[in-house]
Amino acid sequence: MNVDFIIVGQGLAGTLLAHKLFRQNKTFVVFNDPAQLKSSDVAAGLINPVVFRRMTKSWLVDDAFPQMETTYHELEELVQEQLYFPGQMMKILGEDGIDFWKEKIFANQLEEYLEVEPILNFRNPAISNTFSFGCVNKSGRLDIQKLIFAFAKFLNQQNSIRNEKLDYEKLVLQPDSVAYDNVTASKIIFCEGSAASQNPFFNSLKFKHSKGEVLELKIPELNLNEIVSDEVFVMPIGNHRYKVGATYTWDELNDEITDSARNELLDKFQNISSTHFEVLSQKAGIRPTMHDRKPVIGLLPDNPQIGIFNGLGSKGVLLGPYFAKQLAVFLIGNSSTIHPEVDINRYFKRR
Repeated sequence: MNVDFIIVGQGLAGTLLAHKLFRQNKTFVVFNDPAQLKSSDVAAGLINPVVFRRMTKSWLVDDAFPQMETTYHELEELVQEQLYFPGQMMKILGEDGIDFWKEKIFANQLEEYLEVEPILNFRNPAISNTFSFGCVNKSGRLDIQKLIFAFAKFLNQQNSIRNEKLDYEKLVLQPDSVAYDNVTASKIIFCEGSAASQNPFFNSLKFKHSKGEVLELKIPELNLNEIVSDEVFVMPIGNHRYKVGATYTWDELNDEITDSARNELLDKFQNISSTHFEVLSQKAGIRPTMHDRKPVIGLLPDNPQIGIFNGLGSKGVLLGPYFAKQLAVFLIGNSSTIHPEVDINRYFKRR
């Protein structure tokens, strides 16, 4: 079986890359290990165009946001499911937050994303009326789990997915191709998330993953349409259900849920609202991130048949479509450049 590409992993990165290659009429086979821990199985899918701590734009947001919207609408049309839910986010402002909000909007050119005037009378009886809020207009969420499931179904219909673990040792490299089992391709692109740190082809890369835990709560009296953000986010997902997250830890990188994370999230939620809730679920996952918190994209300089698309981290929903398109265009030969801050060659410059 001859295809243009082999893609390893069908989390968010693998799904987005496969979609972009499909739209370029390229052929591929996706190898997806059902037993592999994926951050996409846990991620809340929150979209936030702003870094609140510094009140600056998220990196590359002016270019990434339009590409994100276009991509998710294309995917919705392809799989006939609603996946992208644009909306507003209400950021709780502290005592000095109102002046800081107004100052930084103009200083950092945030008018496209934020309302200039804070909201002093956001009326919701389940939320403390002592809060003032800053409004983020270009926010929302992506239902990542529905996207992954629906796109896997589409790939299955195309006979383009194999639900099995790829054995690195069985990969055969030729000067201008790769072969695995009965599949031959010009290149293999690894989109394995946190599992990439165990991939022998990428020993030179500096991974720095983080563990995150998220709760799903049922809160009948909250009646929120907007996402609320403070020390945690409270994100409505329908039927009085909300995702609350997320924690960050850099040790014990596993998918085991912890009481400490549950208590941390619930304590921070109860600082926002004292209304009754029921915990429906708690999940943990490992965010794939690099040492410099930038994605890693491109082909190995010594083995250009082997590529990677990884390290999307907590901004993956926003940045993923932008870099998936950039990588797809690069792979099919319509561009010779990758953004220098994400290019895999940053790990090989001193060789």
